[in-house]
Amino acid sequence: MDRLKQLIFPQKCKCCFKLAQADNLCRRCRAELAKEKRESLTVETKFEFVDKAYASYRYKSARRKGIQNAKFRRPASFLNSFLTDISRDIEKILGENNFDTVISSPAHKSKFYKTEYDLPEQMAKRISEKFSLNNRRPVVKIKKTKTQHSLKLEERKANLIDAFEVRLDIKDKSILLIDDVISTGQTVSVIAKELKLAGAKTVVVWAYAYNDGKEK
Repeated sequence: MDRLKQLIFPQKCKCCFKLAQADNLCRRCRAELAKEKRESLTVETKFEFVDKAYASYRYKSARRKGIQNAKFRRPASFLNSFLTDISRDIEKILGENNFDTVISSPAHKSKFYKTEYDLPEQMAKRISEKFSLNNRRPVVKIKKTKTQHSLKLEERKANLIDAFEVRLDIKDKSILLIDDVISTGQTVSVIAKELKLAGAKTVVVWAYAYNDGKEK
C-alpha cells in the first residue's frame, strides 16, 4: 500500500521539489546540506530599531532553493519539516528572551492573489503552536511595494516608506518578529520602527535564513 501511494503521490524534496528519497530530500540536496556549517545563531549585523537578530541558516545552496520553492511553489514538505529543522534554535532564543507575542513580517493583500498564502505567517503560526506562544497580527502592510531583493539599498529604503501600520495595542510588549529571509534588514527595521513608535518594549527578529551577500 505504501509503495502504491508513493507511485501515485511521489515524495518531493523539500528543497528543490524534485523526487525525494528519505527525509524529504533528494540525493543532491542531502549532499549539500551535509556540507553545511552551522554558524552562530546570532546575526552580528545591527539592524536599526531591532534589539537583536537571529537566523538559523545561511541563504545558500539547498536552503536557498528550499525557501524559494516554499515561497513560490508551496511545497508542503518544507513546512512539514520546518519545525524539525529549527526547534532547537527557537528553544535557545526563548531561553534568552521573554516574549509577549510572536508576529510575522506582513505581506500586502495583493500577494494572496498570486500565492494564496504567506510563508512568514505560516512559520509564525507553527512556532506559536509548537511553543504555546501568543500569535498576533498587529502590523498590516498598507502599501503595495516592489520586490526588495531587486533593489539597491537606498531604493529599498524609499520602497518601504509608509508601507506598514500598527493596528493593535502593543504598548510595553516584547515581540518576536518572524521572517523567512533577512539580508540588508530594511524590512524588519521599518516594521520594528513602527512597533517601537506604537510603544513596543523590545523587538527581536528571527529568520529562517540570513543572506549576507557573500553566497549566490
